[in-house]
Amino acid sequence: MSEGVTSLVVDRPTVCIDFKNPKAYLALAPTFALEDELGIAFDWLPLIVSPMSRPHAEQPNEDRGTRHRRIRAQYYERDMRRYASVYGIELADLYRNPDVSIASIALLWTKDRSPKALRAYLKTVFEQYWAVRFDIEDAAAIERIMRDVGVDTAGWANFVAGPGRASLEATTAMLRGAGLFDVPAYVVEDELFFGRQHLPMIRWMLTGRVGEPPI
Repeated sequence: MSEGVTSLVVDRPTVCIDFKNPKAYLALAPTFALEDELGIAFDWLPLIVSPMSRPHAEQPNEDRGTRHRRIRAQYYERDMRRYASVYGIELADLYRNPDVSIASIALLWTKDRSPKALRAYLKTVFEQYWAVRFDIEDAAAIERIMRDVGVDTAGWANFVAGPGRASLEATTAMLRGAGLFDVPAYVVEDELFFGRQHLPMIRWMLTGRVGEPPI
């Protein structure tokens, strides 16, 4: 850990997501699959991160560095859309930057009040946001989703108006203090991993580190 970063102690494998981040959405299905394979449940936490930067349009007389950055960003988008297509996932504008705090507070609420509905909540919010089927900033829309997937919403209005915001801020401070800055982020055995590409290594760790670790 670097100076000013504290160790994040977790009692079970943890994954951090941001509903507006396409990388987090693409990690959803393989993370669910790992949970099912190993019979475990990750601790799902919200971590609101900066939006992805939209690639600059091609400009006349752009220098080599600018051109490389533009091409790299364009490839990155194509790569995500290629994987989304394989998963059958709809991806709208990757660079939107809505306020996802209400959906994040609802994640904390669902974990605490209706944990059996958590997976359905995550799946529904991601699917509907990325297919542009609802306004993720609309508290009433979030509440409807929670009710639809079986979340107990008694007391939700009071929670989202006060304690929920404080809970989200405390969670964010804890995660950022431990050096988490991007999603999806995994914390396993006090080790941090950024990106779904690390799931084979995470699986190896969670199954007793038998044999050679995946490359």
